[in-house]
Amino acid sequence: MNIMNTQDLILQLLLGGILGVVGQILRSAAGMKKIHDTASSTGQSFGDVFDASQLGMSLLLGFGAGVLAILATGSTAGVGGMDRNGLIAVIAAGYSGSDFIESIVTKRLPGADKAPPPPPAMG
Repeated sequence: MNIMNTQDLILQLLLGGILGVVGQILRSAAGMKKIHDTASSTGQSFGDVFDASQLGMSLLLGFGAGVLAILATGSTAGVGGMDRNGLIAVIAAGYSGSDFIESIVTKRLPGADKAPPPPPAMG
């Protein structure tokens, strides 16, 4: 593999990851609306219920799902050669692929499905 092919591969993987994050952002928008509604119904603020680390992990999983989608397609068209349907497919992989990855992690790692302990009380 020469340098140009390596650069193309890296760019394709980055494109897949970024498109996966876009898909995950679309998915997260619905989740944030749900969190907002839950907070409002319980009299809490959005900040009390929102977990930024969970959002960050979700975006990271979307990146990974996008990279896996690019690898699965085996596209040799180059970075600029992907058509609209291919781009949408990778975004969809980011949207749904993180659920798949999360379920595997939950089943394979002991204690991954348990909620972390609450932080210690202040004061």
